[in-house]
Amino acid sequence: MNGLTLDLLAIITNPFVTFLILVVVLIISITALITSLLTVRRFSELVSQEVKAVEKAPEKEVEEVAEKVSKEASKEPEVIKISGGFESLADLATLTGMDSIFLFNLSGLPVDSYNMKEGERVAASLADFILTLRRLGFPADTIILKNGLKALLLTVKKVGDMEVCALMVGKPEIDVNVDEARELLQAYVSDLIKGREK
Repeated sequence: MNGLTLDLLAIITNPFVTFLILVVVLIISITALITSLLTVRRFSELVSQEVKAVEKAPEKEVEEVAEKVSKEASKEPEVIKISGGFESLADLATLTGMDSIFLFNLSGLPVDSYNMKEGERVAASLADFILTLRRLGFPADTIILKNGLKALLLTVKKVGDMEVCALMVGKPEIDVNVDEARELLQAYVSDLIKGREK
């Protein structure tokens, strides 16, 4: 029995065996950490989906106010549609009420911008985003995001092999007609092309 104890003690105190035990413990710890992180992420996604569902749930008061607003809106005169003749994206931003407008192509190159920083990086990211959505089968002609700001991401015009897209960012309370904004941007891009051809 005394020899067996010495053999077990020699095995346990062997540096290689100690190293193997530490590696196994480390692998188990990393696996437990990854599993807990994935569980927390799934739980937070479920909670955020529930919160969004609660926020989207209509209330009777909101419906009554919406009916009153729609009745008042029908009494207002029609908005005159303006198209073409813009000298810059600043004019277009003022007309639509947006804070920033950024034109780029799907190759990830910026075309023109107003009040937008880091254009090349943003253009590459947005082009990749749109192309990924299209590869996955999602429609990516118009994307509207609201999270403290309102962002419109839309395809504007195809010029030869190049497709021009736009990112428009403004305050969330601004109501922009997407079709009219697209038409105004198409007119602006057409003017840009004509100006470069001269």
